[in-house]
Parts: sequence; structure tokens; C-alpha cells
Amino acid sequence: MLRGPARSAPLVLKDVQGGFAGETGLVWTITPDDSYTVARQIGLKVLEANKKGRLTPEQRARLEELLDWMTAAPSSGQLGGMPQVNSRRITLYYGSMQSAVSVPPGGRDLASADAQTRRMLELANDLKAHIGS
Repeated sequence: MLRGPARSAPLVLKDVQGGFAGETGLVWTITPDDSYTVARQIGLKVLEANKKGRLTPEQRARLEELLDWMTAAPSSGQLGGMPQVNSRRITLYYGSMQSAVSVPPGGRDLASADAQTRRMLELANDLKAHIGS
């Protein structure tokens, strides 16, 4: 489990969409003490955080559940197929672990996605829903 002091590295999740200006989207950074920031990424630049806060106990439990599952599962690094032009790309950085998933533009159907790809998308969607943007 990644509870308490065992979760010593920050977690960074980037959820970006490719386009004319490069990749644009959101970057969540959650520190081991459960404080977080949310910042916009435009091209290669990550802007100043526009939201800051602290995870609730429920948010922390959900995050730990997803991270426990992801760190226990073998990872190929790149999930969900190779990136496509203008695809949505979600990248998780945690300690020495890095996983990325690409979803085709407009791709919402996860029925054919593997379990780890679905879990990465679930993590990004949970952060958006519970922490915001």
C-alpha cells in the first residue's frame, strides 16, 4: 500500500490533447503530504498553478486504491496503442514509474481497452471530477 510515509514521491498526472499549438491540457501534482496543485500546460510550458488544495481522506483513499493497483500491475510504459495525431495523452509520473496512455481524438469507447488503460483513464477522470481543473 502507498499510505503514509511509504508514499514519498510526488505524483504528477498530465492530461493533454494534441493540436495546432502542441499539447494543451492540465497537470496535477500531488505531494506526499496530500497537498496538490493544478496547472495548465500549453505547448511545452506548464503555467503557474491556478488551483491549490489538500486531498480529503476520501480522495486520498481513492488515489491510493488506483495507485496500488497500477504499481502492482506490470506496465509496458505506453498503454492504449501508439499516440495518434491530436490524440488525448495521459501520463503518470510516480517515483521511477512512468506510464502513458493515448486515446484517439473523440475516443470515448473503453470497452476494448485493457484494464491498465482503463485504470489510467479512471485516475485522470477522478482527478478532474474531485479536484477540478
